[in-house]
Amino acid sequence: HPSTFGKNYGDYADAGGKSQPLGICYIAAVLEKNRINVGILDADILNLTFEQTIEEIKKTNPKILMISILTTTYNNILKLSNKVKKQNPNLKIIIGGPHLTTEPENTLKNKCFDVAISGEAEYTVLELVKHMLEGGDIRNIKGIIYYTKEGIVENPPRELIQNLDELPMPAYHLLPSMDLYRPQIHAFRYKPLVPMITSRGCPYRCIFCDQGVFGKKFRSLSGKKIVDQIEELQKRYGIREVTFWDDVFTLGKKRTYEMCDEIKKRGLKIAWGCNTRVDHLDKDLLRHMKEAGCWTIAVGIESGNQEILDFIKKDVKLEKIREVVDWAHEEGIKIRGFLQIGHPKETKETIEETIDFAKSLELYTAEFTISTPFKGTELYEIAKDYGTFDTSDESRFSKMFPVFTPKGLTQEFLLKKQKELHRRYYLRPKKILEFVLLIRSLEDIKRYWLGAKILLK
Repeated sequence: HPSTFGKNYGDYADAGGKSQPLGICYIAAVLEKNRINVGILDADILNLTFEQTIEEIKKTNPKILMISILTTTYNNILKLSNKVKKQNPNLKIIIGGPHLTTEPENTLKNKCFDVAISGEAEYTVLELVKHMLEGGDIRNIKGIIYYTKEGIVENPPRELIQNLDELPMPAYHLLPSMDLYRPQIHAFRYKPLVPMITSRGCPYRCIFCDQGVFGKKFRSLSGKKIVDQIEELQKRYGIREVTFWDDVFTLGKKRTYEMCDEIKKRGLKIAWGCNTRVDHLDKDLLRHMKEAGCWTIAVGIESGNQEILDFIKKDVKLEKIREVVDWAHEEGIKIRGFLQIGHPKETKETIEETIDFAKSLELYTAEFTISTPFKGTELYEIAKDYGTFDTSDESRFSKMFPVFTPKGLTQEFLLKKQKELHRRYYLRPKKILEFVLLIRSLEDIKRYWLGAKILLK
């Protein structure tokens, strides 16, 4: 697992925390279940240098090395892979991750990479590893991409996993100490905390979102299975909080009710938060979630201008956002709002509407990022028609740097405005008092002070 944050993120890296690499843990769990010896090297959380990472790989001497690649880490991964391949020419290197999904051909032209995984990885990796260890022919394995003398070969996609209950719990035990991982500064109450993914697939059509891996069809764990895993995590690691990373956690309302009822029936003491859409929340569901330990929900607001929301195909009305935020506030659930600036058709006036709308809502936090046209999204295909789109430096595709600049605006303006919006939102007497009143421990003082320092910078 490579470093998640590059230099372009600056102080936001500290605010964003460092979480367990959940996708890798799922793959490792499936391999372990099938009696394949596997380990995880989280070079990021261990703060390993490039040389130290190379040395750890050399010391372990694996037959197969699997690496997850982000666009921002691609150049370092390429350098690392060439180095370890030179040391051990027999080593097989499998790659996966978001960058590979959008750049398979250019990535696999690098001979240090043997095979790439596309789509859901667990069963593809399992089949591929078995063939590699036994010397079998990989040409008929679904869901892989590889390079031959004739060029890139992309095998047919693997069918999506329909019953997520069949997957084992992620292999958290292969990670370093849970104490090393730090949640986002405003996104937790208690530690230790672990992330969980209990569903896959999103049927919505937001133009800035890539659905290349999990697709549009919603699939989920049962409510009972979720609570079984929470209980197991409490027994193994003494966890006190869970954050659900599902794209739309409450899309399956029935299983959300089932989970909440199961938590209450078993008398579990667990704090939790989730991500969802406002149009999949109502008063009754919010009440059930609060009673079962939910204290925070993150929702995508994106803009305070309805025309921009319609253009980016968010399929939600500003009035609905306000209504649901008010309901959550009444129930005592804190809403974290995700907003973006720099959309196509964005103007200085619509950015002002966004900050004004955010300040008018009963939000716990507001996070302003910069709209980024990632490969594989509709936004990537149309961006050049609505402004300047600079694709020359892939390491800047980070939501913190304006690789896309709408007509009439500049990169400098967007960078300055993003920092300004955070200050204007948080450095208000109302918000400062709100956070002061939330302080319950030395840990709270430390994290809120970190957030304040980042704002003041």
